[in-house]
Amino acid sequence: MVIVLNMLSMLTLCAVGLCLIVQLNRRLPSGSKPYWLGAMAFVLFARVLEPVFLSSAGFALPGQSVSSQQALVGLVMACLTAGLFEETGKYICLKVRSVRSNLDLPWLAKFALGYALCEAVLLGVIAHAQFLYFYSSPEVLQTLDLDSTAQDVIKKQLASLTEWTAIFLLIERVFAIVIQVGLTFIGALAVAKRQLVWLMAAILIHALINIPAASYQYGFLAAEHGEMIYALLLLIALYCIWRGGAFTVVRLRAALSDE
Repeated sequence: MVIVLNMLSMLTLCAVGLCLIVQLNRRLPSGSKPYWLGAMAFVLFARVLEPVFLSSAGFALPGQSVSSQQALVGLVMACLTAGLFEETGKYICLKVRSVRSNLDLPWLAKFALGYALCEAVLLGVIAHAQFLYFYSSPEVLQTLDLDSTAQDVIKKQLASLTEWTAIFLLIERVFAIVIQVGLTFIGALAVAKRQLVWLMAAILIHALINIPAASYQYGFLAAEHGEMIYALLLLIALYCIWRGGAFTVVRLRAALSDE
């Protein structure tokens, strides 16, 4: 039942992403290139440059056998680094777009969704599918080139895999999609208004939002507690979109027009 529910959660996440793409293409039929550019931006800045920096800087990573103080420092730096690399990376892409061509709302929306869905697929589907494979075939871990500490951490995470994990995955990933799109729009304001304070705000928000997920990865927070935090944040985000989403889009459109 655990595997079935987690598989259903991943399929639901894929369905949500596909639905978002279909609806956006209906409203803004401007081609698929921005989706791919957003996805490539995520891979470059979040999955290549960010991990290289963290490993070379010597901060504690999830799964390493370190003291609680070192793990806490690693957690803080991981959150700050995620905000810095991802939001600065998006800002660079948007700045290049504004210089080479017009940074219009249809292009921006598809770039933001491509970035968010790439993260959802890589972290919420592919990585979780690998996790479920280890859960169903734990003997595979013995064949991997991992030290004993890393194997113990993976085994501990596998032991904590329950039906709650499926709910946590879906809530956290849907919330991440909403927030990534919103943060991309904030980065667009930094480009359009030529005010880096918007970029600093996006970096700080991103870092703060990463704390519950990073706390779970570093072993400071249970999955159930992380689920409750992200469920509350998702409700707050959806309420803010419902109350002020249209006004924000109009304001952003005006800022991009004045660029």
